[in-house]
Amino acid sequence: MKKFRILTIAMIFAAFIFNACEETTTPTDPAVAPNAPTNMMASSKNATSVNLKWTASTSESSADFCCYVLNVTGGAAVAPIEVTKGQTTYTVQGLEEGTVYTFELKAKNTEGSLSAAATINWSPASRFEENENGDPIKVYESKSDFGSGLVVYDKDSRLPRAAKVSDGKYWTLGLYTKDSKILLGSPTLLDYTFGTTPGVTEIADVITGITSLDDIYDSQALTSKTFSAKTIDLTNYNSNIAFVIRYKLEGSTEYNYAKVFVKYVNGSFLQGMADNRYVEFILSFQTKAGVPYAIVNEKVTNNFVK
Repeated sequence: MKKFRILTIAMIFAAFIFNACEETTTPTDPAVAPNAPTNMMASSKNATSVNLKWTASTSESSADFCCYVLNVTGGAAVAPIEVTKGQTTYTVQGLEEGTVYTFELKAKNTEGSLSAAATINWSPASRFEENENGDPIKVYESKSDFGSGLVVYDKDSRLPRAAKVSDGKYWTLGLYTKDSKILLGSPTLLDYTFGTTPGVTEIADVITGITSLDDIYDSQALTSKTFSAKTIDLTNYNSNIAFVIRYKLEGSTEYNYAKVFVKYVNGSFLQGMADNRYVEFILSFQTKAGVPYAIVNEKVTNNFVK
């Protein structure tokens, strides 16, 4: 009888331990995390800022949706940034050109639960709207004496400038307007006689349907583009265009990347009076070689190239 009592007590004790463990290891239902934002994209606003763009979380319609949380890593510490519900763009400021940052955006609900992250790597890049003389960035038609070549980044002034054929070894891009042609592109493919052969500039696809560089975003580094030496026939377009270029500065073994915006004004790319008509540009240039971020294309491309 004594053994029976001991056995019964042991069974009751074991059952108690089992139920206690079962109760403590069964969690209460946590708040369901919101769905992540998607299609994270970026562009360089200027040398210290990056524009971000994304598709809103599908959980925004839920009553318990709170906001977005943006984390920025890669350079100096940046505190998490709270982005308001309903917002699908944000400009991150206080960054350093040449530093590659990781931007992670998560959706957050009122319980504090976070979604998976939408992520992109990007770097700010210098924005140039004026040349070394403080004037708009221009290159001139072939008949002009003012210079038909564009030096995207002059190593002395650290600004863009126009260059004549005699200074051709420094050309990044050139303009050729003879024989009813308006060709813009790699200097080595243009019909000029240079004293010293220019370096090779490679160009990616033409971007159309834009009003400024701020219209242009991408989700991948510029190395994902297909580059080649080419010329662009401007007569095939009737609105602003832009394109990505890469080239090597003198003495460098790595590419520098830039985005070139070409203005279409009053029905023409050529502005002014003959024989000094010109094409005007805005540039986004990554001053640090080997960093493949300036601005890239989200728009539909159109490839009228020669």
